[in-house]
Amino acid sequence: MEFDDYRKQPLFWNGIAMAVLTVAILPLLFLDTRTLLGTNVWIKPLKFSLSLGLYSFTTIWVLVKFLKDWKFNGRIQMVLTITALIEIVLITLQASRGEMSHFNVTNTWNQIVYSVMGTSISIFWFFHLWMSYQIFRKQSIPKSVKESLVWGLTIAGFGMIIGFFMTSPRPDQLEAMKQGIFQTSGSHNFGTGNPGGSLFFLGWDKKLGDMRVPHFFGMHVMQIFVFLSAYLLGKTNSNQNLVFVRLSGISFLIMNVVMVIQTLNGESVFYFNPLYTSIYGFCILMISICLFKLSSQPKEFHKEVIV
Repeated sequence: MEFDDYRKQPLFWNGIAMAVLTVAILPLLFLDTRTLLGTNVWIKPLKFSLSLGLYSFTTIWVLVKFLKDWKFNGRIQMVLTITALIEIVLITLQASRGEMSHFNVTNTWNQIVYSVMGTSISIFWFFHLWMSYQIFRKQSIPKSVKESLVWGLTIAGFGMIIGFFMTSPRPDQLEAMKQGIFQTSGSHNFGTGNPGGSLFFLGWDKKLGDMRVPHFFGMHVMQIFVFLSAYLLGKTNSNQNLVFVRLSGISFLIMNVVMVIQTLNGESVFYFNPLYTSIYGFCILMISICLFKLSSQPKEFHKEVIV
């Protein structure tokens, strides 16, 4: 695949823009010591630039490799690029102001920012699913490769929609709004009690439920399956490979769903619970076996052109 096929694509340059922003933010972590909720104000835009950059680069590979002839390819890239840029620009702007970008309804400006971000990410999610459906319909993709792509894109879509659990106002927030007090609407925290400390950089709570964990996990399982699909392009297209990919997809999806249930029950994914931890362990074992089996499959020595 020629580099020219990528550098002409909007989503590729969106990934480059996210990489540039990431590099620009890094020195600010040391030069700007302001904190928000106990965390440096620039941590959040840094996490989002990394996440959106990774999404952009993996998604553009999928679009160029498998959907190059799709008439809506360019349009869907533009929508994904514009909505991603809206998200990161507003997050970065709010960080520079020392304000929360999410859940912040303290004044009219912050309410507009929060509303626009919610709208843009909803549009982003819809077009992501549309692209996923086109991959599902594409008949010329080898079965095991398509299976991997569909699982990755579908679980990513599930991971994105999890975010809406965080946007629903809590009872105490609704009560405060009725009294004319506007502070926050929604939260990534679930459960009550004392926090159990947080993970370095990511900030996820180790004891109480934090919906950012399954949200992040679901979105970035996609990269695992995209890399797997690239690997499987050079392998024999067998039913055995198809089964192993499907079992991996089912295992990852089960993990993601269980993460959501555990979080809604007020427990962190990193908090030891015999039931949930056993499920995660079984799924990880199943995934490890499947990936090992897939990596030991013979190569297929012929060129295949996806049209």
